[in-house]
Amino acid sequence: MKIELPSVQDQQALIFQESTKEAINVLTSNLEAPRISEALEIDESQYSNKHLLREREGWEAPHPDIVGAYFRQFQKAFPDYSTDKKLAYLLRLSSDRRIREFKQGVRKVPFGVWREFLILTGRAPQEVIKVLGFF
Repeated sequence: MKIELPSVQDQQALIFQESTKEAINVLTSNLEAPRISEALEIDESQYSNKHLLREREGWEAPHPDIVGAYFRQFQKAFPDYSTDKKLAYLLRLSSDRRIREFKQGVRKVPFGVWREFLILTGRAPQEVIKVLGFF
């Protein structure tokens, strides 16, 4: 018995196509995410907005007051993430201690973690990277 299998290159192309279709579906459904009216506990205008920028645009780590306010606002709006442990898990952090350190200003939030949180909360768009070629 002989089983014909597609080449590795053809398999990779199919995986890429299916993943792209799935990503398009997620991006489209993101447009329908609920609008949250939960008030922010601080006056955000009193702080720099550089925490909303991309790294190449001059991003700076957010002030601990911003971190705490954003996290608490999110946790109030989404009870499934009401604890620091659950929020840490969502952000793929090893420990809820990291969340507390970010809130207290003991440790600055790394760009990747913060950017993912901004995307999850609709404060920043997801980046889509153009493919220049398949190798």
